[in-house]
Amino acid sequence: MHRVWLMGGCVVALASTAGCATARRPVAPPVSQAVTLPSAPPVDGSYYQVQPGETLWRIARDFGWNPQQLARVNKLSSSNRLKAGQTLFIPAPAETVRFLWPARGTVSMTDASNRSLRINAPEGTLVRASRTGRVAVAAQQLDGFGKTVLLDHGDGYVTVYAGLDQILVSLGMAVRQGKPVGKLGREPLYFEIRQGARTSELLKLLP
Repeated sequence: MHRVWLMGGCVVALASTAGCATARRPVAPPVSQAVTLPSAPPVDGSYYQVQPGETLWRIARDFGWNPQQLARVNKLSSSNRLKAGQTLFIPAPAETVRFLWPARGTVSMTDASNRSLRINAPEGTLVRASRTGRVAVAAQQLDGFGKTVLLDHGDGYVTVYAGLDQILVSLGMAVRQGKPVGKLGREPLYFEIRQGARTSELLKLLP
């Protein structure tokens, strides 16, 4: 079955494929060889460097948290003012059907209808899945867009992440909300939320 999207005047088509793989069942070591299991891994998340003029409230909202929760995780009091360059730990948010911002930076809309935007962020910024989905396109060179990832969210919505410097996912891969799909270089991120063949008004769907 083939699915087709029209993106910025370019037709993006993909074929659905199915397959299976067999994995070997791990064999438990004999009791005499048993080893102590490592402690539980730290809370899943990532680090974020505060940009000039940013507030805890805005950062928390964009990453799917409330300010009190984020302050508690980072051992900040409500009176703490953030400083540019300060590093915050951002836990992975609880999964939600809401769309989240894929990256933080200076936002500019590409048209008057607010249906696509560009995010200028520091080189090396991770671009994250706005919602949980499956990689429908992972193109190293899409005409006019460069390195591009499309996530199919399984309910008619597709998110577009273009202008990437590096792609961190592969075709068909399931990606949880908040996990990286790519990394930015010197170019801004181009972002769309599409419903079928139509682009959606972004500011109504993002927090």
